[in-house]
This record gives sequence, C-alpha cells and structure tokens, in this order.
Amino acid sequence: MNTARHGWDRRVRALVAIACCAVALVCSCATPEQPAPAVTRVAHTSAPPDVRVVIVVIDGPRYSETFGDPLHTHVPQLWNVLAPQGTICSNFRNLGVTTTNPGHGTLLSGIWQFIDDEGVTRIPSPTLFEYYRKAWGVPASDALLVTGKIKLGAVAYSTSAAYGASFGATTDLDTPHDIDTYDHLIQHLDAESPHLVMCSFSDVDQAGHSGVWSDYLHSINVVDSLVNLTWNHLQSSPDYAGRTYMFVTADHGRHDDAHGGFKEHGDGCDGCRHTIFLALGPGIRAGQAIDTAYSQQNLCNTVGRLMNLPTTESPGIIMTDLFDALPTGVLH
Repeated sequence: MNTARHGWDRRVRALVAIACCAVALVCSCATPEQPAPAVTRVAHTSAPPDVRVVIVVIDGPRYSETFGDPLHTHVPQLWNVLAPQGTICSNFRNLGVTTTNPGHGTLLSGIWQFIDDEGVTRIPSPTLFEYYRKAWGVPASDALLVTGKIKLGAVAYSTSAAYGASFGATTDLDTPHDIDTYDHLIQHLDAESPHLVMCSFSDVDQAGHSGVWSDYLHSINVVDSLVNLTWNHLQSSPDYAGRTYMFVTADHGRHDDAHGGFKEHGDGCDGCRHTIFLALGPGIRAGQAIDTAYSQQNLCNTVGRLMNLPTTESPGIIMTDLFDALPTGVLH
C-alpha cells in the first residue's frame, strides 16, 4: 500500500471525525486516597503475557470542560461512545506537582515526581517502560513514548541504577499537532506493534496557555475524536483487538476560575488537581462510573498487574474496582 496515501487517508478520517461542539462548565472536589487492599503474590510465568497497554494522556484539560460538564459538550466521543464500553473514575487526581513532566513522570513511575518541567532533569524513579523491558527482556521497539513535547523525553527512562537507558522506551517526540501525534502513533502501532505505549496529546495545553478560550475548547474537541479513533484502530488490529487496555487520563488540569482561570496551571487548586480517567479493555467493567479516591500514583501498579510486572518501587495501589475480574499477574 502507498504509505503516503495511507497516512493521508488516516488524516482525512481524523478530520472528518472531528465534529461539532460548543460550551461547558462545572468542577469537583478532592478526597483522601483509599488504603491499599491485601493482594496475593503470583510468580512470573515463563514468557510475557500477550497483554497490550496504551496510556493516552491529554495534556492539560480542566475537568469542568470535560467529564465535569453535565452536557459533555466537548467530549462527545469519550462520554457517549467510549465511556459506555468502560469505567470512568470521577475522583482521579494529581496530588503532586500539577505540571507536565512531573505529571507524566508520576503516571509512569507511581511515585510523586518533583522534577523540573523543562526536561532538564530526568526522572529518578523507574518507569513502566523500564519495569517491562527488564522483566521480559524485550527490545526498545516494544515500548513507545510518542508526544508533541520534546521535553517529555526526560520520562522515557530514569536515572535509577538498576534500570536506566538500557531499558528505556523508543521515543517519537515533537510532533507538530495532535493530528500528527495520532498519525505517528498509528504508524508505530502498525509497524512495530509495541506492547506498552504512552501517547501524549499536547494541543489542549498549548491552546490553554494561549488564553484564547475558543482555541482551548476546539483542541478538546479535536483530541476527543482522536482518542476515539485510536480505540477504534486498536479494536480493528489483529495484534491489539481483544487483548488491549487503554487508559485515558491527563497530567494536570488548569486553574479553576477562583484561582486565575484556564490560561495557566501548577498550583493545588481543584481545577489543577482534578483530572479525567477512563479505562477500557478486557475485564474492565462496562458502562460504570466509580468515585473511589484514586491518584496518578495508582496507574503504574494497575498496569503492572495487567502486564505481570514487578513495580517494586511504586507505593501506589491497584485500581481493583475498574475490573469485573483482575487477570492473574505478578504483585511485589
């Protein structure tokens, strides 16, 4: 097949899928995390499980313009198409530093990260990429980080002495816009079929910083459609259909109106802390919404359970009530 034409067709489908939308508001409130439940430890099997995980991070949408909007005006695909297939957590929060690199780093490591937000400081704690590659001896092509921000290369692997660059992810950084990020993601899925992926869409954050309200809302509309297209592609692929978990979340929100409004973020206000979370995949409860107090620390151990990984340094708990029944995995 002609690769250029194939990529153009994907872009056309993506643009066609980006439909109509208008205005929104509402916010929410933080509660303490639940204590860790007792778990059973299971030994490694002889080969890695054929489970795929795709973590989709939407950079910087406020909860009030997304899942917190009673009309869900700007996220019709996430709310009306994808949510009925999975479970929403309405009480998911960044309780650490509410900026890009710390948020992504915490999601990947399960440990609150206090690194700079410019990509100067590499994450000190092992990431899911490193846990996965070291546990199963897989090549770098089997773990992928694709994003529109070069600085996120600092979370592709850690400075941990036991892990590090030898176990890091393949990176595809600095895609110009979210549609380009989506296009690059699909190319990697089709060409390398990686088992563990983080895809970070950055246009919402950049549009928010512009201070142009209509641009910010439009960017949410666009990425809403791209996330739906991503799930559709996974379900139509022989390598991914029926064995893939997709988690959709955010690194941070934005200031609520009482703390300066949508243009900036980075403090402890509820607008910055309260983020979206949607889980999809085999065994995920369909059409459910839970209000359990979970945080970014909890994604790492949840993915570790699914992929049979020893996420030993993460203090986070497993998000058990996302599932009808959790598959057997390694728990350390």
